[in-house]
Amino acid sequence: MLATVVTALPATAAGGPTGDIVYRTRGDGRLLALTFDDGPSDYTPAILDLLREQRIRATFCLLGNQVAAHPELVRRIVADGHAICNHTLQHEDLAAKTPEEIRSILVTTNDAIRQAAGDPNLPIRYFRAPYGSWGAAPGIAASLGMSSLAWTVDPQDWDGSGAEVISARLSTQIYPTAVVLSHDGGGDRAPTVAAYRGLIPQWKAAGWGFDFPAVTGGGFSCTAPAWGRDVSYVGGSRVSSGGRVYQANWWVRVEKPGQAPWVWADLGAC
Repeated sequence: MLATVVTALPATAAGGPTGDIVYRTRGDGRLLALTFDDGPSDYTPAILDLLREQRIRATFCLLGNQVAAHPELVRRIVADGHAICNHTLQHEDLAAKTPEEIRSILVTTNDAIRQAAGDPNLPIRYFRAPYGSWGAAPGIAASLGMSSLAWTVDPQDWDGSGAEVISARLSTQIYPTAVVLSHDGGGDRAPTVAAYRGLIPQWKAAGWGFDFPAVTGGGFSCTAPAWGRDVSYVGGSRVSSGGRVYQANWWVRVEKPGQAPWVWADLGAC
């Protein structure tokens, strides 16, 4: 089993992220961290619908050029309480880039994500290097407040395989605390959607749970909007309250998350 790999890069601020690379979930046990790269795209809504239906939060590694084309999907990802990850501007290979070039790419991508989300203070918790080609990026990402996120399970859903093949690869590779790489952009992702539509209920029935990847240093703030007492929420709406994220089972107003479990499903800590 892979563990978090420690580089020699220090944190740039007390309590902030370090240059370590993350290879596991926050928690222990039969947990998986689902991550989706190269979006958002026309396939992202189907992934979001499935995750909402199954009451799962995931991590979306967004490309700067894609968020500009799909700002409404960025806002939906954020509203659903998923974690945001910087995946560079145009899927650049960073290994041969200078530190100055890397910083420019990461800053520009963060700016594009926050502009699309309509939130200049949006937490961007993670950075993932395209191709796993890190170069000097982990330390630079840490200085920008991001943990560098790798993966330990790769179903190769980018190679044109069908849903059955992707499902078989996932089924044979998963293990407790794994970080699972998949894609919601960059090509035809209908097989990916179909694979997860079949697998997630099976995994849940077998006792698997879902978590965010670990972070290096610092806290873990919510992205879902804060609950409001005088706001009406339709079923499926997600809110944050008391450092946790909740999903409404049906239309609700006034009942407070954490105090009305018949209305609000607890999706876990931010």
